[in-house]
Amino acid sequence: MKIAIIDDSATDREVLVTLINKKKKKINLPVDIIEFSCAESFLTTLEPDTYNLCFMDIFMDGMNGMEASQIVHKAAPDCMVIFLSSSDQYIGEGYRVRALRYLLKPITAEKIQEFLPECVERVVLSQRRLSVSIGRKERQIPFSKILYALSSSKTEIHLLNNVFTVSSRQTFAQITAPLLADYRFISCGRGVVVNMAHTLKIDKDCFIMENGDRVPISRRRLSDVTDRFIDFQFEYLI
Repeated sequence: MKIAIIDDSATDREVLVTLINKKKKKINLPVDIIEFSCAESFLTTLEPDTYNLCFMDIFMDGMNGMEASQIVHKAAPDCMVIFLSSSDQYIGEGYRVRALRYLLKPITAEKIQEFLPECVERVVLSQRRLSVSIGRKERQIPFSKILYALSSSKTEIHLLNNVFTVSSRQTFAQITAPLLADYRFISCGRGVVVNMAHTLKIDKDCFIMENGDRVPISRRRLSDVTDRFIDFQFEYLI
């Protein structure tokens, strides 16, 4: 688990590093912490899979944390952002840019413990891969990148900006079984499996996906699917 701490206060960075290190024994993942005194230096190191989590101070000289987080969201959407601030002035804006948490300073061990298990779970989930044959090669597609899977003449795996056709002789059920063992995925009809984490809403009898695709929900399953999607939103997204 790679963590970035972006804060222009060396004292506040030291406190946070100490608190995280004390929790290391309860995390079944290696933890690597990198400190930055400004957003600009942090962003020079940012790649899509460089960091799992970043603690971002809002009030810094130069680029502030809110501006930096918008770049993080676009360049590394899987990186979780936790805002740090001595004021609650930007709480509403923080959640609009999909920050995981907004923590008021001083940071305590109790505050860290409130969200760290969730962060670890998300990192573990981000490492799950679906093994499929595409062309003549075996591919490993991250669960987190899959919007939905669809059975037509062959199984299609739909990502945000791409679609892969699986060339395996396995059935759709066999291919998607690992997905349905993950709480983010749901079967909403025959030959359709959707990642609820990439769903914006339900419109009548369709899921509206992040890329604008409309994925049909069978009438027979509509009530159950709607209930599960609402439960998912309350438990994992809100």
